[in-house]
Amino acid sequence: MATEIRLPDAGEGIEDVTVSRWRVAVGDSVKAGDVILEVATDKVDTEITAPADGVLLKVNFQEGELAPVSAVMGYIGQPGESIGDAPAASAEAAAPAPAPAVAPAADTEPAAPAGDVKATPVARRVAADKGVDLAAVSGTGLGGQVTKQDVLAYNAAGPGTAPTALPGDLAGEPSLVVRRAAADNNINLDEIAEGRPLSTLTKYDVLSAAASRAAGKPVRVEPAFPPPSAVAAAPAQPAAPATQPAAPAQPAAPAAPKPAASPAPGQLKPGEELVKLSRMRAAVARNTAQSLFSAPHVTTMWDVDMTAVLQHRAAHKKEFAAAGVNLTITAYFVESIVAGLRAVPAANASWTDEGVIIKRYYNVGMATALPMDQNGIGGLIVPVIKNAGELNLMGIARAVNELAERARKGDLKQEDLADGTFTLSNYGTSGSRFQTPIIVQPQVGILGVGAVEKRAVVVSNGHPLEPNMGDYLTFKPMTTLGFSYDHRVLDGATADAFCAAVKQKLESYAG
Repeated sequence: MATEIRLPDAGEGIEDVTVSRWRVAVGDSVKAGDVILEVATDKVDTEITAPADGVLLKVNFQEGELAPVSAVMGYIGQPGESIGDAPAASAEAAAPAPAPAVAPAADTEPAAPAGDVKATPVARRVAADKGVDLAAVSGTGLGGQVTKQDVLAYNAAGPGTAPTALPGDLAGEPSLVVRRAAADNNINLDEIAEGRPLSTLTKYDVLSAAASRAAGKPVRVEPAFPPPSAVAAAPAQPAAPATQPAAPAQPAAPAAPKPAASPAPGQLKPGEELVKLSRMRAAVARNTAQSLFSAPHVTTMWDVDMTAVLQHRAAHKKEFAAAGVNLTITAYFVESIVAGLRAVPAANASWTDEGVIIKRYYNVGMATALPMDQNGIGGLIVPVIKNAGELNLMGIARAVNELAERARKGDLKQEDLADGTFTLSNYGTSGSRFQTPIIVQPQVGILGVGAVEKRAVVVSNGHPLEPNMGDYLTFKPMTTLGFSYDHRVLDGATADAFCAAVKQKLESYAG
């Protein structure tokens, strides 16, 4: 029996992936463990290995297509083996029919049964979720295939309309599929958009422009949704004005701009530049805004004396180095977070309307800033130390080293970013003393750590508040913790109990 090729667990919030490249073709021999497929999400590229020896019998998703994370990507078996009754997820994509230049109006011909409509698996799932009849949706994908974007546009604006731009700054961000197609075909997206938001472009638009260039024509897109004036002016469509009014009867699109839309380059003032969002920047914007407005954030601040940590590190740094491990202060913070989570289990949880899910394992994420571009725009990624509660300081330090190195090289996999239960944000490495970090959903807390710096500290040998002759000033290496927590789960007392346990662990290391 043929073996299914499936994706590994993509983690929270990942619903689909883009097929980047098949490294083998149908009929090629493969061995178990060979890398046969590359897929991409907003943050990482992932290599998929063959689950068994054999030959690649069938591919369900072509390069550039979106695939649900639960989909069967293809099949491996013996030469000539039948796959049986396994469904083909994207048969049309292998041999697409030419896409029509003009999408027919929904009322000009009987609707085809939904099962006969060309649609991507993701589009079918979204249509089912939103109660949209696929037969009524005009497809803008290759060969007239209905895409996820088509379904969302139809659901938002009704039949016969062009794909809707994403809101706000995301309007100028093309999808990963479109960007890859443009790169493969050397197409300038701004040129073929002709003033439209780049988020409305489809892979079909890019391929249409590439076909125009190959035919020696100007590089342009034959629109799947033509402007009303084009339909009214077409001599072969005399009845068009009845259903598609001519341009003078309909206000031009610029007359009603969306308030939240990004300004077009022509609307910029002197000295301004529009910098297009990367997919990662767009994902960070989406996730942080969702978290901030879904969970009531409260932040508590705690000062910590780092003397014991620095003395312990100085005493054991060479020992760790001999084992090939760089003992960073981050490792101490991770170990102390685990101590805090053991003391207050509710801090290692997630919120649901039915109740609080307490996690009895400790997967600690490390918020890691990626290099900035020339405009100061960077990225953010959160690799996760799995089962940190089962590791000693050496094991944690080794994991910190490995994940940080792979993050710098861009070698992180999707599984490295998944299943975090709590997050550490060590913004002190860039000199910041204090910030109010945003929770990584669906977690309920994130601990921020400021810069370690010498501060004047009052040491009292008597009453902690009343003056006495034993009081004196000294200088100690101090840091400030900023613990942001979800007030639906934690209150001030429980949040402070967590911070007290972290503080006690950090200040109790023996040199």
